[in-house]
Amino acid sequence: MGGISLVDLPLDIKLDLLESLDSVASLRSILLTCHIFYDISQTRLWTRIYIKVLENDIGVAGQAVVKMRRFKARRTEVELIEAIPTIDDEKPGSANTYLRDLLSVRRPVRFFTRLFFRTRFENRRGKPFNKQTDALEEMKTITHSEYARVDEAYYTLWLYKELNYNVELRSLEQVAAVNNWAFWNNDGTPQIVPDVGILSHVLRVTSVGIVYPHVRKYGKTLSLQELHSISEVVEAICLYEKHGIASMLITQFGFDGLQKVLESTPEQIQKIISKIYWVPCEAAHQGITPLNSVTQFPSLITDFWKYIQPTYKGVMRRAWKRPGGKYRTRVAPWNQCSSFDITALVWDDDRLESWGYFYPAEIDSKEYERAYDMTLENQICTEDCSILGCSQWDPEAIFAYLGCGFGLAQVPMVEVIAFVNEVLTRSRHRIDESIL
Repeated sequence: MGGISLVDLPLDIKLDLLESLDSVASLRSILLTCHIFYDISQTRLWTRIYIKVLENDIGVAGQAVVKMRRFKARRTEVELIEAIPTIDDEKPGSANTYLRDLLSVRRPVRFFTRLFFRTRFENRRGKPFNKQTDALEEMKTITHSEYARVDEAYYTLWLYKELNYNVELRSLEQVAAVNNWAFWNNDGTPQIVPDVGILSHVLRVTSVGIVYPHVRKYGKTLSLQELHSISEVVEAICLYEKHGIASMLITQFGFDGLQKVLESTPEQIQKIISKIYWVPCEAAHQGITPLNSVTQFPSLITDFWKYIQPTYKGVMRRAWKRPGGKYRTRVAPWNQCSSFDITALVWDDDRLESWGYFYPAEIDSKEYERAYDMTLENQICTEDCSILGCSQWDPEAIFAYLGCGFGLAQVPMVEVIAFVNEVLTRSRHRIDESIL
């Protein structure tokens, strides 16, 4: 008895095969290589198939973003203040409308994911691409799983932005209801459990590698008097420039709006950034304390880490620059020893092996003093602040400050030197020996 060919399979099985594909790229490939599936794509069944593959492609976090934006789009600004999601909000309108909703979220996320990988390749080269062809060749090597890891991080950040839409106008109960609707299953388990190592890395690259170059251009046009007036309100203006403005742009526009900003003319980009730049000063003139935009997203990622710490899956990734690495399970990914490279978490193990990375030699699950585990927001303050004269720098304090916002927690003296050495390998600052 001969084997069954694709032609002989029932139509419903053919549809199941297509709908089970994990990415749009896979769907396109199978259509180009098999005339049987291509013929199906020319029928009225195609929309249903494409929707299912798109849902698989963007994952749970991406679907939650679509759901949240669809919920918002049905209501006016005033209605949203009191609106609580209902069962009807789970139901898309027409298939075509839902397809547009999915694509309107996927396209900008993939735009930023490509920018992310471009900056990562440039970082490895140590310089920007000289030729467009070089960039294209590098980008062609990115795998579906590498894209998926970074995509999920962007969907998660975007969802957080959407969940906090008009949060200051809602009651705590309303905010909790909307968050539960988007984040949690009916049985109380989370729908979305991001990889915090990748999430923190994507946030840093988005702020410093993608948005900050445009902010830096604007900063150079300010007078010393203008800079001084801002620094009186913002304690660490370099942190505000590198992280705060990017955070406010994401919060204000979402990633679709931010894409439009970055694709506009240089003059228009500078005009938009100039409006954002003066937000703290305008708030101060009105007697309002400016929002802490610098640590908004890092604080969220730290909270994620506290929640998922016992079950974190990034432990066994090939992410060590040197052999013999020890992964500390009770310490956040951004606080591992210097041989651990958090930037490696986005890449596939095969690529990392070709670059000379290693698996950890052992897993250490012992308890550590709190000082060994900085919050992400404090580590960002430590590493990214380049103002040595920052007002938060306090050499007279009992414990030394390593940059803005990070105080050296009290640890036994025998551990201080080892701990400080470990932190300083990641810090732009060097503290005076007299402090120790």
